[in-house]
Amino acid sequence: MNIIKVAVLSIIGALMFVGSVQAEGGALKGMKLGFGFDQGFSVVGSAGKIYGALGDKGVAIDYHIKKGDLKLGEKLSPVWFIGGGGFVEWDGDFGVRLPIGAEVYFAKRIDAYAAFIPRLRFNNNDTNNSSDFGLDFAIGVRYTF
Repeated sequence: MNIIKVAVLSIIGALMFVGSVQAEGGALKGMKLGFGFDQGFSVVGSAGKIYGALGDKGVAIDYHIKKGDLKLGEKLSPVWFIGGGGFVEWDGDFGVRLPIGAEVYFAKRIDAYAAFIPRLRFNNNDTNNSSDFGLDFAIGVRYTF
């Protein structure tokens, strides 16, 4: 199982690197960093369509497959998103997830986001190596560089 953990963490690192390279005009241009609740209390970030969370419960990374404007007005312009990704918890459990949420800029260069995250977790700690479905929630605030 340690090989799976190393592979997943390597893929997460590679995707975060690719996302930072894709950012326009430099390594930090367009990147968002902040705090939130995703994998427990987390440091969260995104670059382009890549989102990541590193928290006290584990690490997660998502790719936002589809984004669109909710068109609620000029002052408040929330953007909805649907993505796919995976997570690894520090206790050895891992799985896949499907974040569905929205983000909104409420101040210059500062946005807030919230997402419902259906997930399929593979439990590594029990003797049966069972799996379970669940619904997680993420919320946070980020600063755009």
